[in-house]
Amino acid sequence: MNDEMTFWRRLLWQDWPHRLTVLLCGIFLLQFTYWIAKEDNFWLPETILIVQLTLLATAVFEHIPKLHWLLRGAVQLVTIVTINVLVLEHYKVIRSMPLKSFASSKLFLNLYELTPYLWFALGAWVLYLTAIWLVEVKWRIYALLIVSVLALCIRDSFSTVYLWPQVAMMVCCGLFLLILCHFQKLRRKDPAAWSRFADYPASIAVPVISLISLTVFLGALMPEIGPVVTDPYTAWRQLRGEPMNFTTGKGVQVTAIASEYDSSSGYSRSDASLGGGFQFDYTPVMTVDTTHRGYWRGETRSLYTGKGWDESDSEKRGASTAVRPDNPVTADPRQPASKPKTVEVTQTVTMLTEQHYPVLFGAYAVSRVTDVNGAKTGFDAMQWSAPQSELKFNERNPYPKTYTIVSQVPVIDEDALLKLPAEPASTGMEEFLQLPGNLPDRVRKLAADITKDAVSPYEKAKKLEQYLQKTYPYTNKPDLSKGHSRDFVDRFLFEIKEGYCDYYSSAMAVMARSLGLPTRWVKGYASGTSAMNEDMLGGLVPDEGLIDPDAAGVYTVRNADAHSWVEIYFAGFGWIPFEPTAGFVLPRTVPEPELAIDTSTVPADLTADAEAAGIGIQAQHVVWTGGSVVLLALLAYMAWKFQALELIQERVRRRRALQLKQKIIVECERLLRIFRRNGYVREEHETLREAVRRWTKQSKWMTSELDTVLLMFEKAKYGKSDVTEDDLRQTTQIVEKLRAQM
Repeated sequence: MNDEMTFWRRLLWQDWPHRLTVLLCGIFLLQFTYWIAKEDNFWLPETILIVQLTLLATAVFEHIPKLHWLLRGAVQLVTIVTINVLVLEHYKVIRSMPLKSFASSKLFLNLYELTPYLWFALGAWVLYLTAIWLVEVKWRIYALLIVSVLALCIRDSFSTVYLWPQVAMMVCCGLFLLILCHFQKLRRKDPAAWSRFADYPASIAVPVISLISLTVFLGALMPEIGPVVTDPYTAWRQLRGEPMNFTTGKGVQVTAIASEYDSSSGYSRSDASLGGGFQFDYTPVMTVDTTHRGYWRGETRSLYTGKGWDESDSEKRGASTAVRPDNPVTADPRQPASKPKTVEVTQTVTMLTEQHYPVLFGAYAVSRVTDVNGAKTGFDAMQWSAPQSELKFNERNPYPKTYTIVSQVPVIDEDALLKLPAEPASTGMEEFLQLPGNLPDRVRKLAADITKDAVSPYEKAKKLEQYLQKTYPYTNKPDLSKGHSRDFVDRFLFEIKEGYCDYYSSAMAVMARSLGLPTRWVKGYASGTSAMNEDMLGGLVPDEGLIDPDAAGVYTVRNADAHSWVEIYFAGFGWIPFEPTAGFVLPRTVPEPELAIDTSTVPADLTADAEAAGIGIQAQHVVWTGGSVVLLALLAYMAWKFQALELIQERVRRRRALQLKQKIIVECERLLRIFRRNGYVREEHETLREAVRRWTKQSKWMTSELDTVLLMFEKAKYGKSDVTEDDLRQTTQIVEKLRAQM
């Protein structure tokens, strides 16, 4: 019995430093395969699986003791070929290939069919054996560790690929390899001491492993702390206004200006990897003097990758045409022959920043450009892409300080759109129905469930829009720790369940495509803030009682107004915009009601009376001229007698006080909308006081500010005493402070 236990003990623990070295080298090399798997379209899935299985097989056979290196190599080679055959048959890359055929004349033909996959497997095998040899010397371990970690760190910093888990694993393996190298040195210098370690490896292995594991575990539990100093690369990208690639702790890749939650809002340069959070940046970008409020459209994307949006092949190769002053641009070839009704909107854009953009911004759809910098020159830098409805601008040229665009904004005739029959998409719309093959089925199922009662395509689109607006709360700082799915839309709909415009618009575009609706993703700017409606924020429409939220005016557009939405194609109408983001309302133009006069109800003698009335006009003119002088003198006397001037001044003072009260109420209503976007919703049955009490229990940090706003609101809404300019100023400052802090 003792002899049997001794046999198994020696079998398991014999030459344990070598076995542990083999295991650590395998784990180290495995991190490179994880890196390659995260790169888009770099290696095929079957190639990655073959390489990983090769590393596993090599590690297993290296653990077999007292096996001649020639025999071990032959067995490993046969195993590698077998792995290639089984994996490629599983992925249907090759036809069925019995292993016995390798012993026939088809040996070389079979090996040829396994290429180039076989070369990757053999390369991994050689690298594994080379790594085992490299780590026998301490300085080679340092060199291997530094080069590998540096490569991964550079790739992580300069791309959207998240590699910090792989870096941490490499460092951990390197530390253990250095310890093993030290033990090997001890084995050569002091065989007696080593003999005890070799017989009882647990006496040293347990403390070492426990110490390193505890260190790594405590490090993982430590809270994340942002960098104190901005690294040069990030500072340079921020200075240029270009996006920074970063990722969350869960490996969710996002694109922003700096780092997570410290990034600023603004027009995105790259949309290949969406998500994350940001801070609102209220730096002005431009003013738009327009005849109708609109969304200022920039670019479109049609290729959804599961991580974000990119240009499709047709968009990259799409031909562009030159733009000429006042000449209409070419129409979108997909637009219907019979053009729908439109409203002409003229916009004069004045840039307030030195930043360059790849497009000129304007309401959909641009019809013509009338001037650049106040002149009919400078059009050479512009190119019109009709399929994308984009006014592209060559960034090598100075970006215009001001330009004027005329757009033909489509009229939304919902009655006619609701009557459209459900028809398959026409030829040429395939790219707007594209979806990744690995899109989770629950996304398609949710879209089908939402629209199961809808009859027409337009009704389906409206149901998707309304569902997203009402179901998911808006926030610029979504809780990314809830997200685990590899698909951006799936992660939003079922895991994170909150977000901002990119989340909503991408979700609607993907779900609409799953229903067969041709859809494209659009980015640009929301309307901005007009001088008339100061409470309009980021595309939000004012409450009832304010005059015409879509009126003409000068709108100030800021970085915080950067926005994304969707456009869906309907036969006979072309591209129609939709706004799925909670709290936002798309500017719309609707058909004007036709006013008809029924002449049959006019009395027959009305014409005669009108003619009779006109006979005395000429005679009465003389009387009116003389009487007007007397009337003016009488009015002046009456005004002096009854102190009309003092009465007018009193009415002006009362009206001014009333306006101040209305402005305070408008500010409070704006605060309610800001709170609603951040998850603080006032229930229908609640008074404002009840809602404030509930919110302050939830977030005590804003108790003082909310109590002050509540006092001002009740004073303006119900109080008999007048409010002052200071009251309005204090309310406005508190609202701005709360908006900035949320």
